[in-house]
Amino acid sequence: MAGTKAAWTKERREKQRRIIQETKPWLKSTGPITKEGKAVSSQNARMSPELARIDAELKKIRVQALDLFFRKRWPKMPR
Repeated sequence: MAGTKAAWTKERREKQRRIIQETKPWLKSTGPITKEGKAVSSQNARMSPELARIDAELKKIRVQALDLFFRKRWPKMPR
């Protein structure tokens, strides 16, 4: 099986676990604290109207491409 899962041996996972337990990153990751910081981070996933339009168009194209791919690969059988 290819991919990142194959790269993580038992030894590597154990080493990573020890590093995480020692550094405890969850204690340092607080996220935004001030009202201004919270306001800024709340807009992280927001898209401009132009980008939202492009994103919607790309989704339509992906659906059409997958439809064509599957139709070509597995044509409907006549009844």
